[in-house]
Amino acid sequence: MRQARDGLAQTIDQAFKAAKAQAEAAHADLSRQFVASFAQAAEQRLKAMSRWVWWRTLASCAALAIVILALGFGLGYWRGNAAGYSQAAGTIHATGAVEQSVLASQGPAGLAQWHQLMRDNAILDTMKSDCTSKNVAHQDGRTACHLWLWTTPNVAPAAIAAMHMKARQ
Repeated sequence: MRQARDGLAQTIDQAFKAAKAQAEAAHADLSRQFVASFAQAAEQRLKAMSRWVWWRTLASCAALAIVILALGFGLGYWRGNAAGYSQAAGTIHATGAVEQSVLASQGPAGLAQWHQLMRDNAILDTMKSDCTSKNVAHQDGRTACHLWLWTTPNVAPAAIAAMHMKARQ
């Protein structure tokens, strides 16, 4: 009987060890599956987060570039306008009715040329010296003086020589 009991105990022991080994193997396999499942889920979430961070960074950089370009364009436009107004204000230093008329009809370049012609034609000095005999006319009790006036601005001699050289070529 003792032998049967020992054989039975040994069989039970072996069955218990086999069951324990199967349970450990099943536990290890289940653990590996859980770890693989968690790792795969974590990898997918990390990829999604990585893509989100990538697109957010790209969108932020694009928005920043647009803002920088807009600010640069705005600042350049403002500075250009300020410089243009400053230059125009410097050109239009006298605002008489005749000058305003010249400016309106011919623009700043025409006004600059008009100023040059006015400097070249010293009308009051010319009237004092040239309004005599044949240069004077009378009509309806009024007197008119025929004056020779420059109609083109004075050009420097170097510029005239350059124009002649171009014409010859």
